[in-house]
Amino acid sequence: MTAHTDNQIIEAIVTLLDMDDASAITPETRIEDDLGLDSGLLLELFMALEERLPNLEIDPSELRPDQFATVGALSALVASFDKEGASA
Repeated sequence: MTAHTDNQIIEAIVTLLDMDDASAITPETRIEDDLGLDSGLLLELFMALEERLPNLEIDPSELRPDQFATVGALSALVASFDKEGASA
C-alpha cells in the first residue's frame, strides 16, 4: 500500500458517498459493512478509481470479495495491479 493509493481510494469513496470528510475512513474500514457500498456502488467506485489512476484497469469478474473487503485490502489490490502494469 502506498499513501497515494490510499488517498485516491479514500477520496473516491468520499466523493461517491457524498461524505463531508474522510475522518471516518481508515484502512480497516469495511467497504460493504461500514460504508454500505452495494454491488452497484462498488462498480462505480472501481470506475472512479480507474479515472483517478490512469494505469489501473479492474475487471470485477476476476475479483474475490476478500480482495476489496476493507479499504486496506482494496488499496493492496490496486497497488498490485499498478505493479503488474509497471512491469509489463
